[in-house]
Amino acid sequence: MRVFVIGASSDIGLAVCRYYLSEGWDVLAHYRTMRPELAELAEQNSGAIELLRIDFADTANLERILAKFKDQYLACDSMINCVATLNPLKFSDITANNILEHFSVNTLPGLLLMRDMVPAMAKRGWGRIVHLGSIGVKFGGGKESFGYSLSKHALEFLPSDYKDWASKGVLVNVLRVGVTNTRLHGSDPSKNMINRIRLIPMQRMASADEVAKAVGFFGSDINSYITGQVISVSGGE
Repeated sequence: MRVFVIGASSDIGLAVCRYYLSEGWDVLAHYRTMRPELAELAEQNSGAIELLRIDFADTANLERILAKFKDQYLACDSMINCVATLNPLKFSDITANNILEHFSVNTLPGLLLMRDMVPAMAKRGWGRIVHLGSIGVKFGGGKESFGYSLSKHALEFLPSDYKDWASKGVLVNVLRVGVTNTRLHGSDPSKNMINRIRLIPMQRMASADEVAKAVGFFGSDINSYITGQVISVSGGE
């Protein structure tokens, strides 16, 4: 089995790659900026992981770029959409460019790849697609993440075709991921994470490995009967 992880250089993306490798899958790992951890993972798992660099922000050439790599990702049995960008702005300062920037990375690639990959999966009679959304869509985003949360919310608008895909063995779901212990939260000193964690019923952040295990459930044959759903992985929020 082979999985296509887009956004593999994120903390959650890396954890997802590690999970699938531990389960004996081959991994096609997309990245925009190489991290030492991803390079090391590829070196340690030579032959089981293939790296693929694409800049999804280049929307003018996105269709052409995807066509270039189509043979590689169409051979995958599962696609996990971990890709994300966040350019924080208060809603009062929001701009058209800020919103478009988030949609170009957080929404378009996952939808276009799903469009391309589902027919190949259906032809083989099996496939899984998991989009990672955000718990922020429940709250209108954070103080400076409206564009991010809006673009993640759009991933939940699954095409009605998913019902036809189900009869062909292709299941697609969205996970609303809650606050996770990643670089994203640690890099912003203005965030009061203590107060934020108090809002979570479980009183802690998720780990990237915990999210990866949830992804692994929905993105493998362990999930045999759930499709078209939006599921929160958020400690009760």
